[in-house]
Amino acid sequence: MTHAAREVLSDVRLALVMLQNEPNPDRWRVHWAGGVALLRAVGHVLLNVDQSTNVELARIADAAHRRWRSADPAHTVYRDFILEERNNILKEYRSKVHPLDKVPVAIRLTLVNPATGEVSYLDEVADLDENLFRPLVEGYGEGEDARDIFGEAIEWWERELLAIEDELIRRARQ
Repeated sequence: MTHAAREVLSDVRLALVMLQNEPNPDRWRVHWAGGVALLRAVGHVLLNVDQSTNVELARIADAAHRRWRSADPAHTVYRDFILEERNNILKEYRSKVHPLDKVPVAIRLTLVNPATGEVSYLDEVADLDENLFRPLVEGYGEGEDARDIFGEAIEWWERELLAIEDELIRRARQ
């Protein structure tokens, strides 16, 4: 089975909790770097540790790895987020996450006069701090909070590991 990869995935989930709760931008950046490295480590551990325990698992996981690297849109989060962000951090120490402590956000308030029904708008820019919003500024998930995309990557890994385990069980029953 995928026990070792699942152990890493459990730590990835913990990293997400840490990212969601960390108000300090420097500690947040360190949690992000570690969490992204762990996201990629799920696959490395699957291929280098779990596969060594079972020849059939190795065949299934190798086929899965080929699918992940293919152009199949079902695996875009793997190619364009997990791999890219990990490589950005570990090879260049840069990230696609908004780099500033405060993120300016445009806000449009729609005001409706209850007596007349007249609609007016109030446009403002507000600075969000304490890591309330950490958007990705380019690539996969651009404009989305990085933690939401991180969570999407966790869900993707969960689906992929489950599919591998299900296929291993199916083959064992044949």
